[in-house]
Amino acid sequence: MSALLATPGVASGGKIGVSRFYQPELDALRFFAFFGVFVFHAAPRTMGFYASAGAPRWLGNLSIATFGSGAYGVDLFFALSAYLITSLLLRERASLGAVDLRGFYARRILRIWPLYLAFVAFAGLAALVIPEQVLPLRYIAGYCLLAGNWVYVFHGLPASFAIPLWTVSIEEQFYLLWPLALRRVQPGSVATMAIAMLVFANLLRISLALAGAPVDAMEYNTFTRLDPIALGVLMALFGHRLPQFSRWQRVALLCGGVVSWIATYAFSVGNNPPSQSTVRLAAGHAVTAVASAAILLSVLGSQNRFVRHGWLLYLGKIS
Repeated sequence: MSALLATPGVASGGKIGVSRFYQPELDALRFFAFFGVFVFHAAPRTMGFYASAGAPRWLGNLSIATFGSGAYGVDLFFALSAYLITSLLLRERASLGAVDLRGFYARRILRIWPLYLAFVAFAGLAALVIPEQVLPLRYIAGYCLLAGNWVYVFHGLPASFAIPLWTVSIEEQFYLLWPLALRRVQPGSVATMAIAMLVFANLLRISLALAGAPVDAMEYNTFTRLDPIALGVLMALFGHRLPQFSRWQRVALLCGGVVSWIATYAFSVGNNPPSQSTVRLAAGHAVTAVASAAILLSVLGSQNRFVRHGWLLYLGKIS
């Protein structure tokens, strides 16, 4: 996400202006987060498919867990967005003494809303002409109000290709509220807020699991998905204090994160998603949030030519 960042700089004519904050390696990471989610939706994740292809059971289980773990690209998106937005806002506040809310919201609206609302309209029209697509008005209203995930919590998923839009709702809720919070609190309180978010998300998931809540009430609840957002905020606050990782340390972080994703999917979902339990999901979300933070750390600040390749950066920007 490239954007004007309020960092002191000398503009033309000798006036103090803002310099450009851009970390290209994060565009590459954004593409891989998108690709993971795409694979999750596109790849076969039933044992019957692999059995019919003659694959041994262990290979079928491994394939299901590997492809299914792409769903945690959502957690990576959340951590990445929180890191970038927090970095932008804190630097702007430190440089100019305040957060330009109007400018921030204008940039987010222009970047996201036109395509997002066009897709909502397209999904609604598709539901009128394609029998297999069912998208009641309450879902369309939820999407338009940036609260589609909450409709899922109370009414379940629609039979529509618009299902993934719940992630946009959570991100937009974060974009709406986080700048207001950062505008009012002291910088030293931001870490406390992030830690409180981590604690609250885990306690809420445990409470829902013990209460026997349905899976949707945990999976699509904004407050149960705060872990990666909180970790992204903490990385924005303290990431610059970390030592420079070596190549092998970065590889270890990346592999550890990906393996944790795969193991978590195998543990919490497996090859029979309808049987997944909120108890396993409660534990799984905590692990995948930390794993996503590790993946983000593995790329953050990297000078590797691969993650800065032009075509990969382009794919990341359009993702």
